[in-house]
Amino acid sequence: MASDLASAELQGEHPIEEEVRQRLGLVNGGAATGGLAFVIQAQPYLYAVPMPKGLEALCFKACAHYPTLFDHFQRELKDVLQDFQRQGVITDWRATKSWELLKEFAASAQHRAFVRKAPQSKALHGGLGIGVEKARLIQGKIDDFVKKMSDLLRIERDAELEFTQEELNAISDPDENSDSSKPVEYLVSHGQAQQEQCDTICNLNAISSSTGLGGLHLVLFRVEGNHRLPPTSLSPGDMVCVRTCDSRGAGATSSMQGFINNLGEDGCSITVALESRHGDPTFSRLFGKTVRIDRIHGLADALTYERNCEALMLLQKNGLHKKNPSIAVIATLFGDKEDLKRLEESQLVEWGSAKVDGLIEDGRYDESQLKAISLGLNKKRPLLVVQGPPGTGKTGMLKELITLAVKQGDRVLVTAPTNAAVDNMVERLSDTGIRVVRVGNPARISSSVASKSIGEIVSKKLSAYKKEFERKKADLRKDLRLCLKDDSLAAGIRQLLKQLGKSLKKKEKETIKEVLCNAQVVLSTNTGAADPLIRRLEAFDLVVIDEAGQAIEPSCWIPILQGKRCILAGDQCQLAPVVFSREALEGGLGVSLLERASGMHEGLLDTKLTTQYRMNDAIASWASKEMYSGSLQSSLTVATHLLIDSPFVKANWMTQCPLLLLDTRMTYGSLSVGCEEHLDPAGTGSFYNEGEADIVVQHVLSLIYSGVSPTAIAVQSPYIAQVQLLRDRIDELPEASGVEVSTIDSFQGREADAVIISLVRSNTLGAVGFLGDSRRMNVAITRARKHVAVVCDSSTICHNTFLARLLRHIRRYGRVRHAEPGSLGGGGFGLGMNPILPSTG
Repeated sequence: MASDLASAELQGEHPIEEEVRQRLGLVNGGAATGGLAFVIQAQPYLYAVPMPKGLEALCFKACAHYPTLFDHFQRELKDVLQDFQRQGVITDWRATKSWELLKEFAASAQHRAFVRKAPQSKALHGGLGIGVEKARLIQGKIDDFVKKMSDLLRIERDAELEFTQEELNAISDPDENSDSSKPVEYLVSHGQAQQEQCDTICNLNAISSSTGLGGLHLVLFRVEGNHRLPPTSLSPGDMVCVRTCDSRGAGATSSMQGFINNLGEDGCSITVALESRHGDPTFSRLFGKTVRIDRIHGLADALTYERNCEALMLLQKNGLHKKNPSIAVIATLFGDKEDLKRLEESQLVEWGSAKVDGLIEDGRYDESQLKAISLGLNKKRPLLVVQGPPGTGKTGMLKELITLAVKQGDRVLVTAPTNAAVDNMVERLSDTGIRVVRVGNPARISSSVASKSIGEIVSKKLSAYKKEFERKKADLRKDLRLCLKDDSLAAGIRQLLKQLGKSLKKKEKETIKEVLCNAQVVLSTNTGAADPLIRRLEAFDLVVIDEAGQAIEPSCWIPILQGKRCILAGDQCQLAPVVFSREALEGGLGVSLLERASGMHEGLLDTKLTTQYRMNDAIASWASKEMYSGSLQSSLTVATHLLIDSPFVKANWMTQCPLLLLDTRMTYGSLSVGCEEHLDPAGTGSFYNEGEADIVVQHVLSLIYSGVSPTAIAVQSPYIAQVQLLRDRIDELPEASGVEVSTIDSFQGREADAVIISLVRSNTLGAVGFLGDSRRMNVAITRARKHVAVVCDSSTICHNTFLARLLRHIRRYGRVRHAEPGSLGGGGFGLGMNPILPSTG
């Protein structure tokens, strides 16, 4: 690390002051404080050297000790500079700028504050009923966990940086020698992707710009020729890189960072919030040029990575110390069953339910929901894991639980891994009458909940103050213009202007503190909970993490360490955290805290919602058996509902069929013409199937002609190339306007009356790729309320035992039709003809 700094000075690549500040973690806006940024930067250099056997624990402690690391860094820099002097490269090592800056920093108050030993509070093992030796064992588990997760985070970040750089350097033309032209399953097997990613959009034009919340510049982009945007995994709040590109899609070197503000409802536009100002030459060059947008992945963002690492270090440092508000949560997650028994015997912890009689109207919630609410309201229960299978009302239950927790005097911190999930919860809580504050980057907050954001609330409270401020400032500036010839008077007015500006900043800080201290519920993303605005607040009584099954565990510790109790809600049987590195995935980074905790202490920590209110029972029974051990039951209100029960829908075999298999493999074993899979020639590594696309369109029209509203129909495919093909086909049909076409992953959390799924794969090897991911197929099937149609080649799909069981379920509880894409003769689309699917008789 010191060698890199010395070399950087000799080469003169960067201003050495900036280089030293970055190495010491003093860059403005850094997430880690108190020397943590320096410690985080040192980790890759330290772990590159094997630890001496038998001294691993001591070495690991030194790796996280700022004074020790700084002392070694100083000595290493001295040795390197002396070597340069001996080689004749420099004349006096003491006169180098890097050494002078380091010594200057070593004498600073900031460094002294970093190395000052904070008084360590005594462990609470006595009060918790845990002995000294047992407390040491738990701390040892924490140390091992932190080391393991720190290693995995570093591995994953390297993979994401490499992937992001490859994406930034990529061009739209396929390269036969590159991995981009290989099937996505190849990338999955080599650890380069866990799922298909579509993180780049090329051929965009900047149309207009405006100023949004926080002074950010919102730039509206449209696809050249007003075509639809390609299928993309980009969503509001994603960090992106924006730059001009050539006709092949190769990006320029100069770029700007920003956030996706929104995707246009017309499917043809995308708005990005850019931090650059008007007049910036890079910003100006966007207009009149072809532009591309690339996602910057989570840990590739230094701030996200630092916040995850910082949370792990705080977990290790605070451990079982009595000033740690989350001590009971930590003891629960790192202790064993005997430890929990001692916690209960000490009467500091209870695992039972709180009384909710009279708090909730009879009949509003089912038995499993009431159980989850009552367990969550128990103030002596440190941790609750709530598994919410599809359609079980998890979000509504959480809303009620949070509202009741506030009524009993709790301050609540609510987080989720994505901005969309956080904003959804903000929207749900907005009509409860409790004081809700959303904290986060204004560009990442949905406009529908912007009124609940800290920026908007503070701005509204200060509106009268700011008007008076502007009036005073205008008067002072007027006075300044009148007395410019009197230097002493002008200097006094300038001083008044400066003081006026300081008073505004002070008032803003005071108002922000007041708003947050008075808030009953504070909401942010998991990593957003590391915002100093939240970190400075007193510990919360309750932390609720929604969609916890989609978050890597280190990110969950950011909010958990700021509260006394925690509720993890989600479903480990739906989509898991996205992990790029196969090594990190196999190491356990893909196992969410929700999944880990739900398997602990013989089920003591978790409860499950068991009644679903979305699907026909023929659909739900498959998910119940395959994913939830038969525990998921269907409410009588939805168990038998069908498309025919919707207004204006005609009675026919399709509208009375909850499950339908449209098989491209004919009864005599041959494949329907045109139903072979193809690798995307654009080099995305994705697959498409034109025959299946025709059959999907055919079935969509059949449903519409039967009276099903286009807005009640959703078309899904796990493959991005197939989604693009389906969008192109359906866009040509005026009567199909309103039908949503998307990837399976992007449709999680939503639902439709009728869902049509194109599985695409059809080959002689029986290769199904990531179709065999049970969690992804669980999401796909359970989006439907009344009707699911699966379009596939049964011969290929049945090579996977999980998918084979799905097809057997459809055959038993639904209907099968052998479909041919040519049955409409190619000319029926959009001409009002009622397509008929060939029957097997």
